[in-house]
Amino acid sequence: MKAKEILNILATPWCSNQDIMKIVNVSSSTASKIKRCIEIEFRKKYPDKFMPAHCVPTKDVIKYFDIDIEFLKSLASIDLDDIDKK
Repeated sequence: MKAKEILNILATPWCSNQDIMKIVNVSSSTASKIKRCIEIEFRKKYPDKFMPAHCVPTKDVIKYFDIDIEFLKSLASIDLDDIDKK
């Protein structure tokens, strides 16, 4: 998956199993386990906050995987066509 595609997913407020599968390239069952782990931590931290049934907050997914947004932005800004022309 390209950096731009990952950034598009991370630009949404909630991540589903499918989003987690795409971001870290894991199977459905692994993504479900990861989502459940993030959900448990969220519920411990914020027991009264709303969370959709099949999603977890994107900011918690970013923290869980320690995703470097600035690095992804720099990768997304590279125009591979210009590199190929040189």
